[in-house]
Amino acid sequence: MTAQERGTQVRQVIAEIAKIDDAGSLADDADVYRDLGIKSVNALDLLLSLEDTFEISIPDEAFGDARTVGSLDNLVASLS
Repeated sequence: MTAQERGTQVRQVIAEIAKIDDAGSLADDADVYRDLGIKSVNALDLLLSLEDTFEISIPDEAFGDARTVGSLDNLVASLS
């Protein structure tokens, strides 16, 4: 999987949880909580969806530190 394909998939997962139609419109610096409206209750869904999609295990602390679309993409890349 290329970096671009991974980034696209990360955005699709985030868009699905945030209920955003156009995953391609998500900017790297968009804060998933403040800008995209993901609430703490949905954060677990996001974490589990990323883990399932990429078949990885994301440490809770690392997930908590990754607040933007780009940082989540980088986190997934580092664990894949």
